[in-house]
Amino acid sequence: MTSMASDPHVVWLAECTAERGPLVGGKAMGLGALLREGLQVPAGFAITTEAYREHVERSGLAAELQRLLADCTTFEAQQHASDAIRALFEASRPTPSLERAILAAYAELSAHGDQPAAVRSSAVGEDSASASFAGQQETYLWILGGDEVVRHVVRCWASLFTAQAIAYRAQMHTPVEDLAMGVVVQQMVSAEAAGVMLTIDPITGDQSGIMIESAFGLGAAVVNGEVDPDRFCIDKHQLTLRSRAIGVKSIAYRFDPAVQGIRREDIPAQLQKQPSVTDEEVVQLAALGRQMERAMGRTQDIDWAVGPGVDGQRQVFLLQARPETVWSQRAPQERGPNPWCLP
Repeated sequence: MTSMASDPHVVWLAECTAERGPLVGGKAMGLGALLREGLQVPAGFAITTEAYREHVERSGLAAELQRLLADCTTFEAQQHASDAIRALFEASRPTPSLERAILAAYAELSAHGDQPAAVRSSAVGEDSASASFAGQQETYLWILGGDEVVRHVVRCWASLFTAQAIAYRAQMHTPVEDLAMGVVVQQMVSAEAAGVMLTIDPITGDQSGIMIESAFGLGAAVVNGEVDPDRFCIDKHQLTLRSRAIGVKSIAYRFDPAVQGIRREDIPAQLQKQPSVTDEEVVQLAALGRQMERAMGRTQDIDWAVGPGVDGQRQVFLLQARPETVWSQRAPQERGPNPWCLP
């Protein structure tokens, strides 16, 4: 796949190199790195930060952003500004050229009919090693149809201005004119299990261990803390399982084709304490995490899923990767043992 000739603001993920980081944002850059490592990543493309900048200038949003964000120092003011800005964005449309390019790229992803897509923010600096914006911008899952993808690209742009993001940038003294948002559009994985992986022990800071949390269905139940996930600790050097603790996973989020959306479902009691992934899949994940850490030269925070591959068999997919920005930044100090990861 090559860049879209119809508009330079749409770029395939494999072309999202570090040099293009300011144009595509941290998430797209991380996915590009995964792809260039030959790892199994769902196909997709990025809409550049320049597309965002042109949109706010062309639509007159730039002046409105300055006005609405002036003296935004209280939570109430930040929430009011966020609501007003979201409404302005959602009333706007991309340029016809950009819209055609997004529709063409989505059509290429959907060679066998409309492909459900994830539409995710990829803000500049979002996944850098020195700052973490995780959770401050939106991710939209199971978006179906080209027109809906275009609409959710605009909604991602608007999510630069959640009340949380406005407050964070006020603390960081970030001027509004410095903001830019890339967006990633990526094929969805019909996840049978999903979760997060850190190539560092998040309790002790031990860099010889890889920690994996997992649950049934999409990763939202893990990320939102709605279940007691399965936890695995793997020796990074030997790729052997140090420990496993199977949690009680009472719910799962799954895509429902009948309503073309995500539903929350209860897990039958007899299955709640079953492992969501096999030990072999855990070790495979750890090997991929180690490979990514070595390629990027720093510890990694990775979202992943296990779902059917092209042959229908369960396959591990990496959904996004970013530098780990909490434990790897802390000075070494004495900590207690991690009860989930005893050698």
